[in-house]
Amino acid sequence: ALLDNISILFAEVLSESYPVAFLLFVFVLVAAITVMNMLIGVLCQVVTAVAAVEKEEMVVNMAKSKLESVVRTLDIDQDWLISKEEFAGLLDSPSAAKALEEV
Repeated sequence: ALLDNISILFAEVLSESYPVAFLLFVFVLVAAITVMNMLIGVLCQVVTAVAAVEKEEMVVNMAKSKLESVVRTLDIDQDWLISKEEFAGLLDSPSAAKALEEV
């Protein structure tokens, strides 16, 4: 539909006028390059967005794993719930403070 039978159009225009055929050739070339650049731009935007989402997901997973390891070490009764005493121990622990600071 768009550039399927462009040779027929070029042949007809070329038989009428060489300068107009040259201008048509330049127009078609510039149009094709413009569309290609637009598609490349959209592709780059999609890749950038996916990379940002994956990076954020990695940061969240890293923070979750660090916090889980801190809670696991400070959870005295092993019920995965933090009591006031365990939370006070969390605040006093240098390793917990370092882990929270890294997050």
